Formats: sequence, C-alpha cells, structure tokens
Amino acid sequence: MALRRTARAVTTTAVAGTLALTFTGTASAAAATNLNWMGCPSSYTNNYGDGQFQQYRTSTYIAGNGLKHGTYDIYFVNWSGNRYQNSTDYFC
Repeated sequence: MALRRTARAVTTTAVAGTLALTFTGTASAAAATNLNWMGCPSSYTNNYGDGQFQQYRTSTYIAGNGLKHGTYDIYFVNWSGNRYQNSTDYFC
C-alpha cells in the first residue's frame, strides 16, 4: 500500500500536466499549480487560459517514509461552464 502511495505521489506533476493538455488542448503546456511543499492548503485556485483550476484537499496521510501527503481533487472549469475532474497527491 505504501509503495502505491509513493508511486502516486511521484507522478503528481505528470498527472497535472496531462490534465492541462487534456482540458486546454495540445498547444497548452501549463498545469494546475503544483502544491508540493506548500503545506497542503485546504483549497487552491489559479486561472489559466480559458478557465480556472480548482484544487480541493480530500484527505491527508503519513507515508511509510514519514512524509505527509495531501490528496486533492482537481477540477478545471472553463468559462463556458464545462467542468473536468482528476485527482492527485502532493507532498505537504
């Protein structure tokens, strides 16, 4: 179980990058703000392109290596109101 959590945390940046490419098209390389080492805020919002990334912490846990992680639901909402969702882990 700890190995799965660690692997998930390591791929945080890749997941967020894929999320941005999926939502805003291949010409865009920006992602949701990377919250690693930002203290696991309960929520975070940043504007990008034709919409907004909204990240909400759903839980926290201590991994086997003693580092605290936060699990986040990430939403991209474009200005037309379409909403897309994914989730990821960040180091606190």
